[in-house]
Amino acid sequence: MNLMVKQAALICGNDEYLVTSHAREWVDAICPIDEQALGLEMVEGKASTIDEAVYALDGVLAALRTVGLFGGKKVVWLRDATFLKHGVIMKNAKVKELLASLAADLESGLSGEQYLLISGPGIDRRSAFYKSIKDVVDWQEYDLPERDYEVRPIALQRITQRLREANFSMDAGCVDRFVDRVGFDTRQLFNELDKLILYKGDERQISIADVDMIVSATGEAVIWDFTDAVAERKLGDALRVFRRLLFQKESAVRIVISMESLFSDLLHFREYADAGWVRLDGRRIQWAEDPQAEAFFTQLHSDPRKMHWFRASKILSQAMPNSIKRLDACRRLTLETHEQMISSGSVPHELMVETLLARVCGRRQKRVS
Repeated sequence: MNLMVKQAALICGNDEYLVTSHAREWVDAICPIDEQALGLEMVEGKASTIDEAVYALDGVLAALRTVGLFGGKKVVWLRDATFLKHGVIMKNAKVKELLASLAADLESGLSGEQYLLISGPGIDRRSAFYKSIKDVVDWQEYDLPERDYEVRPIALQRITQRLREANFSMDAGCVDRFVDRVGFDTRQLFNELDKLILYKGDERQISIADVDMIVSATGEAVIWDFTDAVAERKLGDALRVFRRLLFQKESAVRIVISMESLFSDLLHFREYADAGWVRLDGRRIQWAEDPQAEAFFTQLHSDPRKMHWFRASKILSQAMPNSIKRLDACRRLTLETHEQMISSGSVPHELMVETLLARVCGRRQKRVS
């Protein structure tokens, strides 16, 4: 069994960066780079049709049943095997037949100089193939949670660890700002961090200003910049980011929808605060242990207490300077604008959003007596 664990591996998961990097490490450990020209055979596993899956599996079986050049070591890598999660493809008779043959080869044992690696986004655990090979391969899985509040702490931890390994440190709140701009994709996080580290050079301290200047914000992060400006009633910033979003081909309707969500969140958090269910302790949110609050939150589709503390703290801090009446009025204005955008074709959507921004972000001038 130990021999099999060393000779065959299945590395999968939805974290494409970690799957790819660990798969490459597995291959390089067995077949060094200078030996790969003769000792490594890669089979493309990205298949969206049955015929493509059959072609890939035929290639793997043929490669495993052919000795290496000059009788040496041979590593077969079925790379990015997307079809292993495809419900329809995995039920096809020909695909099942080829997978059964591959499973039989693995169960009976590869020869001393043969190795097989399968990498991809995952595998159908109901399949006979999975049940046959799960105990005879080196199984590595790299999955990220689906919910943002669960994946965010992982992203923060990975950035903190990578900084520590590089002997760099960030100012307070800087790691959160970095993740807010980049998102949760591991490859994108590490690429942007490497760029930031290269920019800093011998300077080992990274500031929020460095992050804002160097790190490329994802489309989602730019939306957050926009909603932050709206929540804080910074009209100039809101208009500037709005025009940037339009330049990036963002839909004006989607931008208004993000404003609807923003004012809904702000209104709810302000109501929770007025009910005594939540407060800010310094800059960190604190939820009260209240039976009435517990009964209310547990019946919600999305419990706000499960939101990451940094995001929840930000929403509450943005909500508190406003009255419930004002936040509800802003929410209604945003809903009305959305309805007008859908029903009316005479006024450009961009102008409608700019008018809305002026109304929800503008501040009344005090009269001078």
